[in-house]
Amino acid sequence: MSDAIVLAAGKSTRHGKSNKLLSEINNKPLILHTVNEIINSKAKKVIIVTGRNHKEICNILKGFKVDIIHNQNYETGISSSISAGVLNLPKNSSSAMICLADMPLLATNDYNDIIDFHQQNGGGSTIVAPYRKKTTGNPVIFGKNYFKQLCFLNGDKGGKEILDKNSENLVKFNTKSEGFYFDIDNKNDFLKFKSL
Repeated sequence: MSDAIVLAAGKSTRHGKSNKLLSEINNKPLILHTVNEIINSKAKKVIIVTGRNHKEICNILKGFKVDIIHNQNYETGISSSISAGVLNLPKNSSSAMICLADMPLLATNDYNDIIDFHQQNGGGSTIVAPYRKKTTGNPVIFGKNYFKQLCFLNGDKGGKEILDKNSENLVKFNTKSEGFYFDIDNKNDFLKFKSL
């Protein structure tokens, strides 16, 4: 089974001055919605990578069975957070599910579905990504053969660079479930989520 890395270090620049992960949905911070679903999934180890508002996120997740890593270089882009997460994976980790902390429509069953799919169709040299028509979603699961490449990513491109370079090893997880393609970037997205 995969380990999970939850990227929760972003600057939330498109959300205004406040950190969107601390914004409340149904009286709970956004980050709590996401982490709650992941820790109840089949993911083995759950690593949360923070940046901005590290202490506040630690307080929100107090008591949760997660490892919290503070990426002090988070302003350099998402790649530094991916690297921080991968470097803290267990030595025997076979794959890493890279999750975004701002995807509140994803439920435990969704995470289990993609983990199970990777278990059946994946391996150390395989990448599994949600796919709908020509759109790639999240989370993406990377086999252990890509851990080194993930550690050497730069800037704000994330894992897409590795996806593009290794398309022959990409296994598409075909799903129409909206949760895999919807994330909250700004206040309009919050309003859209509340209307769903």
